[in-house]
Amino acid sequence: MKYIHHTNKQWDARFFLIAGGCMLLNTLCLWARHFSGYQLSILWPAIPAIIGLGASVLGLYALHSRIGSHSLRLARWGAGFALVAVLALSAGACWVMVSAVLGDTTRGTGMQALIGVFMIAMVGAFICNALACLRIPASRLLGLALSIPVACWSLMLLVGVIYGAEVGLSLGFYTNALLAVAFWLASRALSAERMAGDRTPESRA
Repeated sequence: MKYIHHTNKQWDARFFLIAGGCMLLNTLCLWARHFSGYQLSILWPAIPAIIGLGASVLGLYALHSRIGSHSLRLARWGAGFALVAVLALSAGACWVMVSAVLGDTTRGTGMQALIGVFMIAMVGAFICNALACLRIPASRLLGLALSIPVACWSLMLLVGVIYGAEVGLSLGFYTNALLAVAFWLASRALSAERMAGDRTPESRA
């Protein structure tokens, strides 16, 4: 049982490490598409972004066992939001694959609804987990790292409301690089916490 718990702690760090790498690749593809005069397909930046955000949500879901003993309500809400986000992302991926075979229906109301559910659930998962981690002295660095995506998305939303959705979304050229840094910082914080926990007498007992 102890081995399973230790493995879960390793995977939450790995998920965020994967997420950081994918978001960096997404940023590079966005700029490459921009400098190519938008000749590159939107799939080039979209695919690593989907994988990166999906991996980050899986990392959030894996945090439940780590923070649940300190802030059970926030941990449950965070895990619930993360689970909804994973299900919405999985349904959207299946929708895209089916559409590729049967015809382009990815712009329908159903697909837009899935995207909306995923975004809301993902932001909710980040907010709950960030608040929970900030309440734990040993996990405050992790909480700060998880707060960075929330701040980036809030800025994009604010700019989008004031100047239009297109201007808000254009900030992704810069904010997605910050997301990569945030996910790598989260992975680093989780790895450092695990190493510190392994050094305690209780972990060796």
